[in-house]
Parts: sequence; structure tokens; C-alpha cells
Amino acid sequence: MKQALSCPIYLLSLLLSSLVTCTAAQVLITPPANPLDSASKPVANNFISLSIAIHFFQDYSRTGTEGELPNTFSRNLLSSLQESTFLAPEIRIGGTSADRTTYVPSQNTTILQVSGANGIPLNVTLNQKWFQQCFDEENFPSGTKFIFDLPLMRNDSLALNNTIQGSQWALETIGERRLEAFEIGNEEDLYVGQGVVPANWTVVDYVARWKIFSSAVSERALVPSGLDSNKKWFQGLAFSGLGANPAWTTQTAFNANVNENSTLKSVSLHNYPAGTAPWVNLGNTFMNHTAIVANLSQVKDDISFLGSSPSTDDIVFNLGETNIDFTNLNMDQFEGVLGSALWTIDYILYAASLNINRIYLHQGTTFGYAAWQPIATTSSPAKVRTPWYGLKFAAEAIGSHQGPIQIAPLDILLTSEKISAYAVYESSSLARIALINFNEWNGTTPYPRSSTVFRIVLPPSNSDNTGNSNSSQSNSVSTRLLTAPKGASADTDLTFGGIMWNYTTQGLPQRVESVPGIVQVERSTGDGSITVKVGASEALLIDIRG
Repeated sequence: MKQALSCPIYLLSLLLSSLVTCTAAQVLITPPANPLDSASKPVANNFISLSIAIHFFQDYSRTGTEGELPNTFSRNLLSSLQESTFLAPEIRIGGTSADRTTYVPSQNTTILQVSGANGIPLNVTLNQKWFQQCFDEENFPSGTKFIFDLPLMRNDSLALNNTIQGSQWALETIGERRLEAFEIGNEEDLYVGQGVVPANWTVVDYVARWKIFSSAVSERALVPSGLDSNKKWFQGLAFSGLGANPAWTTQTAFNANVNENSTLKSVSLHNYPAGTAPWVNLGNTFMNHTAIVANLSQVKDDISFLGSSPSTDDIVFNLGETNIDFTNLNMDQFEGVLGSALWTIDYILYAASLNINRIYLHQGTTFGYAAWQPIATTSSPAKVRTPWYGLKFAAEAIGSHQGPIQIAPLDILLTSEKISAYAVYESSSLARIALINFNEWNGTTPYPRSSTVFRIVLPPSNSDNTGNSNSSQSNSVSTRLLTAPKGASADTDLTFGGIMWNYTTQGLPQRVESVPGIVQVERSTGDGSITVKVGASEALLIDIRG
């Protein structure tokens, strides 16, 4: 494994045009006081949002055999994200199971399903009570908005009426105030492989069917419900991969006139960077900034296309369903450990830097990459899982500022894929820096945990947008460390800033007294710099304001 920063002296430039010097012992970073043109556009406070598979949504929102009570555990964790970013995360209810759902008025049980491979049922049936309970406002933080995915896969004589039924029940319970959008269909480019469409099914066929279904939802659900006709209520596409099939892209869908009726407010693609190939491993596949950059950079063409024409430049691009690996089960050694939390941080912050509108991290009760398991199963108790710490760290990095938030990667060129760094700006002033050390170390590694030392020359605090100081700088900054004693493969004992989250506290934060919490780091009296150390398989969040 290539060791980060064990190298001669290099003089490097960052993506932000800040100065970096790498020595065997130290990295020097001089981030700009104000964002350069290469920084992101303003990032939504609730950039970090969630996608939940429809067959697990009752687990996340309710408890009890029939979902009789709100799930306080889930609500507390969602509220924790809201506390970090001011706005509650949006929730998209969807997935393959949503595309296989039938709405049954006469069904007595809220949800029934037939098990299938990879934790995804062959079919799902819901009754109206499921909607009434799952979308009860008690289940979620105030202001939570929803994207609801309706079926498109079926093409029998009852398919359209089924989709209309679902849209009507959803509207009755979600309401205009909380509805972000309807989505129709899920990963339609995979329909041929699932044997539900002819072998010659194309994006043109998808667009034709989508327009029939979306028009019917508008005419028979949206209009009768009195929704604002000046707003757009649909998210389109939901294709399975970034660049996986060049015949199924944002551009090919628009060339086929998917937005002929100007109904789209957003488009969505899905992304799972890895699978179960023999080469997949924690250190090289996931704890790898270069791999994350290469994977996410595929969205640039889609975003550029949407911005290239007045007819599409008001349509935003979402990663509407994504996570670390498309294999939902039996991958805990990669998906449920500290290393995956570090991947989550880097993935989210780099995605934000690319001007993606929002990212919806996919969740499911039994999925290995889920941030928490909302209820107990026959084989596992309800619990907070390690990816939660990645969500929380990234949410704290984005922050709750009620003004423009911009993010820029501090790419340390030519050294290693094992170090990642970001600058976060609030109203054009440097506010936070996130550092990730992807070097893999475990409790069983036969040598002590190594560290990388960063010397960061900070601008004077409270610099105005010209870079000039307009008040005296703080003498210190505050730092919070994400770590675990057992390193990259740890699935327990993670802390962020000395805080742990557990089911035993119903998702409320718990201070771990044996672990340092918020640590103040003094600025140098000379150049105002700070020196911090980040251990292998750790991440550090620095608040410049102290």
C-alpha cells in the first residue's frame, strides 16, 4: 500500500490555488480567505438527504407490528442532522421495491411483501393506512419534505390506475407543503435485464411511457388536489448508473423529449461505485480519494448539459439514490466500518463541490451501508451504524449558515490518494476545513497508528470578501476528531468530537468522557497558522471561528 506523505519535499498547488508543501513529516496548506471561481455554487443546507427503500419505510418512520407508534429513534437521528444544517434532510421513498408496488384498498395489513434477492422484495402491497401512519408529521423533524416514487415497471391494463392510486394516497397524506416531487419509475435502463420489457426497450420507449404516466398523475391527482399549477412537481430519469450505459443519459432522455411538457423540476441518476468483484477491498476501493473523484466526476457532463440551454437551466441535478456499494447484504466488512464513514464524508463533500443539487444516501433496515438500523430484526438489534458518523461529520462541515455556503476541495496533488481536504466558506469567508486521512490502520496492524501533520496558514478571521481583515482574529480554532480505537475496520466505539450515538439513548448524543471532545488549537503568533495531527483512518473538522 502506498504510504501518504512519506516522500521528499514537493511544492504543489491546490485546486484552490493555495500553496501546499509536502515533507516527510508535514503538509503545509495555505487556503484562500475567500472562495475562488473554482469553488462550488451555493450548497443547500440539506444537501445531505436520504433515500429509503419503500418496503423499509415503515421501519424508519414507525414502530410496532403494524406501525402503531412513531419511531423516536429515527426521528432523533434525523433531528440531529437538522441541528447540524438548519434544514431537515429531504427523504425520497423509492427504489426497485417502489416500482414493484401495488396499492390495495381492501388489504387489512399495512404492508405485505414477497422476499427477493439482495434484500429487495419481488413485490410489495400497501394499503391506505400505511400512508396515513408513515407520513404522520410526528415521525419527522419540522420542515421535512418528500420525493415519492411511483411505479412505472408494470405495463398491464391496471398499471396506470395503480400508479394513480398511489399518487392520490400520497398527496392526501404528504400534502402540497411537504411534497418535493413525484418520481415515476426506478432504474428503467435495467428493465430489459429484469425481463419486464422487450429486449429492444430504449430510452425513447421509457420517455413515451413516462409521459403517459406523468400526464395522468397531473390530470387525476395533482390538479384535483389543487396543487400550485405554476410549480413543477416531477423528478425524472432515475437511471441506474453514471455513464454505465451511454444510451441512457440525461442528454439522451432530453433528446427524446422527456420534458416536452415542461414538468420536470429535477433529474436524478443513481450511483453505487462498487459491487462484489474480487478486487473490491476497503483500503483501495473505498478509502481512496482518487477513486471517489474519478467516480463522481462522471456527473459533470449531465450538469453541463442541463446548464447549456435556457430550456433546461432551471432543472437541477440530484444523485437521487446512492451509497457505497450496490450489494445490500453480507458486505459489512466494507460497508459497516469506520473506513466506510470516511468514504461517506469524502463522497458527500466532493459531490457538493461539483454542484450536484442534493445527494440522497440510500437506506434500508437490513442494508449493510445503512446509517442506522431503525428496528430490531430476528438477527440484529436496532442500532446506530458506522455510516451515521460520516453523515454527521459531513453535515457539521456543511453547517447551518443562513447565507451562501460554498465548498472547494483542497486536492493535494501528486502525493497520494490517501489524503483528502476541503474548505467550507460561509458568505464568502473561510469557515471550516475538513481533513481525511485514508491511510488504512487497524487494531490488529503490527505497528502503531501513524499520523499526518498538517500546518495550515489561516487567513485572519472575519476577513471580508476582499480578503482584508475587518476585525481582530481569534487566537484559536476548535477541532473535532472522528476516530475509533480499532481503526478502519472498527464497527463499534466510533466517536466524533467525543460524542457517540446509540440506540440505548434513542439516538440522542452521549458524551464519552475518555475521549477528547472539542479541542482548541492555538494559532501561531507569527503567521496565524495552526498545526494539527490526523491519524491513519481518522478525519478532523476544524472550525476557524474557534
